[in-house]
Amino acid sequence: MFKHFLRKRLALFTEFFGAFIRYTLQVREVLVTFLLILFLGCLLIWRYEDISFGNAVYFTFITGLSIGYGDITPETTMGKIVSVGIGLVGVLPVGLSIAIATRALADTAKRHTEMESEYL
Repeated sequence: MFKHFLRKRLALFTEFFGAFIRYTLQVREVLVTFLLILFLGCLLIWRYEDISFGNAVYFTFITGLSIGYGDITPETTMGKIVSVGIGLVGVLPVGLSIAIATRALADTAKRHTEMESEYL
């Protein structure tokens, strides 16, 4: 009984993950563009804020994901402007990933419901 339950859940997860990958591949150019823009922001922060490259990458990800710990803050006017841009651009791939996951989950649930109705 428990093995059947696990096997069914694994099949659902595999189906969801496959759908997630399919939809992600459809918008990969958009995601890559967002990541390149964030990398450009990282380079600008590194240049204008005179911090290490590792800290610039860290700051870009923390700002882009809207976490914002506050342990690294921009000091220059240009750094502050770039930080706002990083924050605005960073929200877009997160939202797109959530939209993709929602679509993949809806497709998986629909197929699962259709399969169950065939057995009844």
